[in-house]
Amino acid sequence: MLVHYRPLKILTMTHAMTSQDPNQQDEGPWYKQPWCWFVLAPLIAVMLAWIPFMTIAVKDADDVVIDNYYKEGRMINQRFDQDQRAQQLGLTGELLIDLEVGEVILKLGSRQPDVVLPETIALHLDHPVEADNDLTLELKHSYAGQYRADLEQRINHRWYLRLEPVSDAESKADSEERAMSDWRLTGEIDLARGQRLVFGDAE
Repeated sequence: MLVHYRPLKILTMTHAMTSQDPNQQDEGPWYKQPWCWFVLAPLIAVMLAWIPFMTIAVKDADDVVIDNYYKEGRMINQRFDQDQRAQQLGLTGELLIDLEVGEVILKLGSRQPDVVLPETIALHLDHPVEADNDLTLELKHSYAGQYRADLEQRINHRWYLRLEPVSDAESKADSEERAMSDWRLTGEIDLARGQRLVFGDAE
């Protein structure tokens, strides 16, 4: 009895692919499919809208945020001591910011007759929002408790003011006298309402 064996047909991957429905067409890569962009388009739109907000947040970061809290705490104590010394010296004055002429005039005095006023006083104009707009002017003593300086640029609206004596590096005064000369006067002015600011008992 003879047994006939039929050879087995091995179905390869190539044969399986070629045996597919000839009517089925290749739709191309995934990024050319409509469903792909239907899913990705909202995500891309959100990312593009987020970029300007992040840029503004980084560029216009709040200047009040301070990393070194210990250093800032020491500065607060120093400023408090300066305010106290101004009160102890009985400093009073009036500041005029003449926008028409373009100059700043300070009249400064003391209730104590033995107080020696400095030859130069620094006027710090701090902008309430933009620190880049801050200004510092040196008011020179002209006569009898009056100081003046030219206004370098026209300013408007509200400003925080600080008056501090400019220390003389060559001064031979003792430590106590130097401490008493380290004072400051502060205030706030809205140039839309007025150009004068008074300090101390002159208020």
